[in-house]
Amino acid sequence: MSREFLRRHWPWVVLFVAAAAYYPRFVHPGGMELYRHAAECVWTQQILQVCDRAFTYPPAFAFVMLPFVAMPIWLAVLLWYLITLACTAWCLVLCKKLALQLIPGPWEGNDLRWFQLISFLLSLKFILAVYEDQAYDLLVLPLTLWGLLALVERRNMAGATSLAIAAALKVTPLIFLPYLLFKRRFAAAGVFVVVLLAASFLPDLFFTPQGGAHGYFVTWVHEVAAPGLFENAAATKYAFWDTANPFNLSLRGMVALGIDQTSYQASFMLILRIVQVVFIAAVGILFLMTLGWEMIAVEGSLLIIAMLMLSPMSGRGHFVQLMLPYCVLVAAWIKDRKTAWLGATVLGVSFILCTGIPRDIVPRAYTEFMRMHSDIAWGTLVLIVYLAAITWNPQRWGIARVPPNALPVATASVTA
Repeated sequence: MSREFLRRHWPWVVLFVAAAAYYPRFVHPGGMELYRHAAECVWTQQILQVCDRAFTYPPAFAFVMLPFVAMPIWLAVLLWYLITLACTAWCLVLCKKLALQLIPGPWEGNDLRWFQLISFLLSLKFILAVYEDQAYDLLVLPLTLWGLLALVERRNMAGATSLAIAAALKVTPLIFLPYLLFKRRFAAAGVFVVVLLAASFLPDLFFTPQGGAHGYFVTWVHEVAAPGLFENAAATKYAFWDTANPFNLSLRGMVALGIDQTSYQASFMLILRIVQVVFIAAVGILFLMTLGWEMIAVEGSLLIIAMLMLSPMSGRGHFVQLMLPYCVLVAAWIKDRKTAWLGATVLGVSFILCTGIPRDIVPRAYTEFMRMHSDIAWGTLVLIVYLAAITWNPQRWGIARVPPNALPVATASVTA
């Protein structure tokens, strides 16, 4: 292997060497067994919620996993590892493109190397969390990122299609539908709805659950999705998000932990709604500030943070989606020396809260305290501070304005 090849491609060499070394830790009973069994339930036309109560994901994902049913488990796990690894590399490439298109170059030499290294290290804990659980977050994330990149390149229909498929597989990317409406990309929003419904009903086109009152998708909406969306634990057997759970890192989990065993516990729903409304209002103000600017990567970062915070349940592995916000903020930090102190503070605090100090050098009581006080959620929310700085003064980073012929009519009149 030549020295020049190593110099140019060292991040990928390190990634694949590390992947080969990590594989023995990946091979264990985990997500693949759950996904494979759910696919078997669909294949044998059983009611998914009866056949496998542990599977709460959309039926479209169980349908996607059908090819694994015919494989021995060792081969299924190996193939899943290779898919996860390929998706990790794809995510890194897409995040890099989105961040570097947002903040113009030149991007070369030390700046580029530091950008790649720091953004990767910030995301590493969450990447490993996905691998530990054999989760499928890294399968869905490239669809979200590619959809955003397509929107940047004005390929609205392709972007909406990719985002809709991500929503059919994972639900939380559904937040991009109101985003498309906000951006006045109405045709793209229509495509999003059509593709979402087509992908969601795909299992019902080929299989019919025997003895079920409804098909796979309608049953899942009724028993899993709707109660979670409306916080109605009494209406479902799957209220895994309904307790003070230190592993729930959404706003719901933060509030539940914060008032657990206090006199405020009786007012939980009121306090939660107030917190959620304040959060939505703050993010909404930042979106209004982005109007007229080419800031889809920033808007996408805000939406990713919003869907993590507003979800009824966000586990550690879900936060791998912070790869995009981290890349955007690292690029901003490297390119603007005047706000370097703010960038370093925000990224440093986020790193400490999200990644933490290695457990073998701090008392266990410290790690337990941080976990019981939603450290990862706070480490995510702090990123909004630097994103707000970018939306406040985009010129500082050389961010371009939206061309007048690409602006919605109302926005074009304001910025003219």
